[in-house]
Amino acid sequence: MADTLRDLVELAIVVDPTYDQNCYILRRRDTDQVLVFDPGLQHPRTLAVLEETGLHCDRVLLTHGHPDHVSGVPAIKAAHGCEAAIHPADRFLLEHVTMLPGVPADLPPVVCEADLADDQVLRWHDLDVRALHTPGHTPGSTSFLVGPRDLIAGDTIFQRSVGRTDLPGGSWDTLMFSIQNRLYTLPPETVVYPGHGPRTTIREEMEYNPFVVHPRYR
Repeated sequence: MADTLRDLVELAIVVDPTYDQNCYILRRRDTDQVLVFDPGLQHPRTLAVLEETGLHCDRVLLTHGHPDHVSGVPAIKAAHGCEAAIHPADRFLLEHVTMLPGVPADLPPVVCEADLADDQVLRWHDLDVRALHTPGHTPGSTSFLVGPRDLIAGDTIFQRSVGRTDLPGGSWDTLMFSIQNRLYTLPPETVVYPGHGPRTTIREEMEYNPFVVHPRYR
């Protein structure tokens, strides 16, 4: 995480080798509590990490409803008795979770008890996690600003790339608006943790992302 948060929290990443999808485990160093973001097909390893370190999941937060990001929700909830939250505009995607190669056909229903709202601040152990509605990849895509300078961005933006928009509910124009008017207004030093691939920063993407370069760098 950014320097301003390293004395408070740590972030572990568990990668699904099938889709290179990142599940993030956010922990307050002075507790045994965590938030889990986007548990997908790597959920057995995610559960093993929590068990090995004696950690407990307080809540599952979802950036969007695609199967590679939510297929592990039932297992995490069953093991830790926690709730899950997603933006309501993506609830329709939860009905088609098994329609992806590698996702078990007998997967229990993915149930999210809570809805996320734009600019909603989730107060967690004195740490603010702000939900930013960043649609385009999906109608309900949400990025999470953890503290002042760290962003869990889902599939809205990647290192030198952006999320695809050819799946149900996707919109290229909406995605461009979300990146230009929501993400690129964050401090340039904000560290971006995407749904796939390595981390980057807002500054790097404003300057080098070939799909949406910030006007100042054109």
